[in-house]
Amino acid sequence: MRVLMILIPETGAPGSKNDPAVRFGRAVGPYYAFRDAGVEVVLASPDGGSPLMDVASHEEASTETLQRFKRDKMAIDEFSDTLSLDQVFTDDFDAAFCVGLPGSIWRPAHGSSAGALISRLLDAGKPVAVLPSGVDLAPKGTGEGLLIVGDGSKAPNFAAEALMSAIRQYKIKTERNAS
Repeated sequence: MRVLMILIPETGAPGSKNDPAVRFGRAVGPYYAFRDAGVEVVLASPDGGSPLMDVASHEEASTETLQRFKRDKMAIDEFSDTLSLDQVFTDDFDAAFCVGLPGSIWRPAHGSSAGALISRLLDAGKPVAVLPSGVDLAPKGTGEGLLIVGDGSKAPNFAAEALMSAIRQYKIKTERNAS
């Protein structure tokens, strides 16, 4: 399994001092849930490189997870060197996990935005999780895909587990259709 993790900086995140930042607590727990399950995780952000991380917003991550991250050079390097969204090809991934607001999913004017990337994944029937849940789905809903949304302190890890289950179901379905 291969999951694209999209990191979108948000303004107004707790502790961010109104600078757009990725909510660390929403990203690091699911990142480890995927890695611990043997899922390959590829990180991307709108401009690539190192998105500003709001470590003060750790309410969704346990202290243990925070400490693990601080000791994990590979994770620190991956979060510091993300792909840009225009470097991502949807065929390379089984699913996506988006931390932050991707904007409009079905508006064609933003071809290289996170929303456009998510729409391509959904059109391909691939599962996507988005945290927080403020996603503009007009006018097509989720298309052929499955969209998992959530808010709250436990939502990131629950969404990661639901996404992995959806990937397994998607793979079973596509293997049956190929036979």
